[in-house]
Amino acid sequence: MVPYRFLSLLVLTLAAQNAVPQVVPPSSHTCEATATWGKREDSLDLLPLGKSQVSLIGGTVSRIDPIRDRMTLRAFGGRDVTINFDVRTCVMNGDTVAAMRDVKPGTRLYADTVWSDGHIFAKTVRLSTNVAQGETRGQVASYDSSRRILKVRDAISAHGFNVQVTTNTEIRSAGQSATTSALTSGALVSVRFRPGAEGTNLAEQIEVLAQPGGTFTFAGKILSIDMRNGYLTLIEPDSQNTFDVGLSSLPSDVRANLKEGADVTVNARFDGTSYQAQNVEMAPKSNP
Repeated sequence: MVPYRFLSLLVLTLAAQNAVPQVVPPSSHTCEATATWGKREDSLDLLPLGKSQVSLIGGTVSRIDPIRDRMTLRAFGGRDVTINFDVRTCVMNGDTVAAMRDVKPGTRLYADTVWSDGHIFAKTVRLSTNVAQGETRGQVASYDSSRRILKVRDAISAHGFNVQVTTNTEIRSAGQSATTSALTSGALVSVRFRPGAEGTNLAEQIEVLAQPGGTFTFAGKILSIDMRNGYLTLIEPDSQNTFDVGLSSLPSDVRANLKEGADVTVNARFDGTSYQAQNVEMAPKSNP
């Protein structure tokens, strides 16, 4: 079994099949504007949604359950997220009102979500409309310097995904320009690519997100804690990215003080398979 529990979740889109998601700006052609919410009789027994803050979650649908009205989204830079929906959920495909039947496994989307009855609920789902490019986030399996072929493992493709590195490929690491020497086995990367000749995919940009042995600082809110398996899930407030961070390196008294919903700063080391917390600091409470 591939040890990806603690990795930022990995997303693959084939350029000819799936779209790079685009956030559709508000327009007059929305579900709210066409008054589609609450028109169906079976929505009359549903309580109004709360006024909680809306969070944007983007990713690729891995599973959808139309019976229980929920889907599993493999979030960009995050872990699998279960999102509920019902007749109140607005589905948009570009500027056109769509339906949940248009959402299938492999669909890439953005969802405006709120907390409702202890679950993540999708108020609005925006489907991808651009098919010109693709993007993958994964872990470098190998780089063949003679053929300039980068092989990336991801959470969707069991066989890995190959992209051609060209002289025009932009490679960046830690915000700086880098060379192919940064494409070491085990590194986490984000790759933007386009279709090339004879079925090849040409890498336009490769960003090295983490190298084995590298240290990182995450600041955000603890979304969940799994003491049995020894990790916490942290969500960053600005990007809404989520990260699984191992807790085995922390003293037991520090682990015991961790609470869901707490704002923390985590210093972690990437060991090639997971982020391992080296230190956790609780954010000071603001005065009312």
